[in-house]
Amino acid sequence: MNWLLWRQHRNGAVVFLAITLAFAIALWITGVHMAHLYDSARQSCTVGSGGACDRYLGSLFNGYGAIIDIVHLTLVLPVVLGAFLGATLIARETEPHTNVLVWTQGVTRRRWLLTKVAFALVATLIAAGLTSVLVTWWSGTPNSLNGDRFQGAQFDTQNIVPVAHALFAVALGIAAGAVLRRVLPAIATTIGVFVAARIVVAVYLRPRYAAAQLLSTPFNGPVGGAQLAPGSWRMSENVVDPSGHVVNGPLRVPNSCVAGSRAGADSCLERLGFRQVVKFHPASSYWRFQWTESLLFVGLAAILTAVAVLVTLRRDA
Repeated sequence: MNWLLWRQHRNGAVVFLAITLAFAIALWITGVHMAHLYDSARQSCTVGSGGACDRYLGSLFNGYGAIIDIVHLTLVLPVVLGAFLGATLIARETEPHTNVLVWTQGVTRRRWLLTKVAFALVATLIAAGLTSVLVTWWSGTPNSLNGDRFQGAQFDTQNIVPVAHALFAVALGIAAGAVLRRVLPAIATTIGVFVAARIVVAVYLRPRYAAAQLLSTPFNGPVGGAQLAPGSWRMSENVVDPSGHVVNGPLRVPNSCVAGSRAGADSCLERLGFRQVVKFHPASSYWRFQWTESLLFVGLAAILTAVAVLVTLRRDA
């Protein structure tokens, strides 16, 4: 059985290893150079350089757009594994009924199924884990510079979350293949459901993994978000009136504050009780969010795997 699995998947394994090796070399070369460039830039920035230093650091990696885009493309690895490993695992056997031939060669249905499912999940764990390790190491320098690992692609491609996404995608593909028993419908279902699930989680569930905090700053002061610690996730930034209600649309300036300069009007609004309020998650919540989302998707993967096993064992060949 193990030999059969190797024969079926060896070409894909060789291609993946070749791509991963090239990817690792590119990350190592650029990662080392970026770290050296960042350390040199930090040493050259004096205490009194202020905004000039910030602008210099902000443009430090402008020439690395290609490798940054490639790193962000690892975002699609889970759905690729789900579509081409998970969705085909059972469906490509049940569609032409080659599974029946295997079951008559001294391999029980249970052993055949559990071996294939275990192989797919272990292979996914290795592939996604290796990719995540490489991306997380390379992202250390950009994270230090920008402090934005809470944001979109950074959150989804670093540490443990991408591994959980990949396990969910492959389990979803296996379940789709077991239920539909045809390759193309299983692939289409896997891609569609995975994308929909990721959108729902990222937009509606992720912001609620923990209670957001509020930062209130003077209306006439600096932009509220500028006072957040690096690495915080800013959810929203609004102006509130003296009664605490969010001001939607253009701010209606009271007549008593119209006369004079813009700065004078801002000071007047501040005296009346207008303030800036930022809703955010602190950087210290990062690992709580990583673990919460990972456990969510691993739990879904376990349920989908159980569905695939039960459907296949109980259905007639």
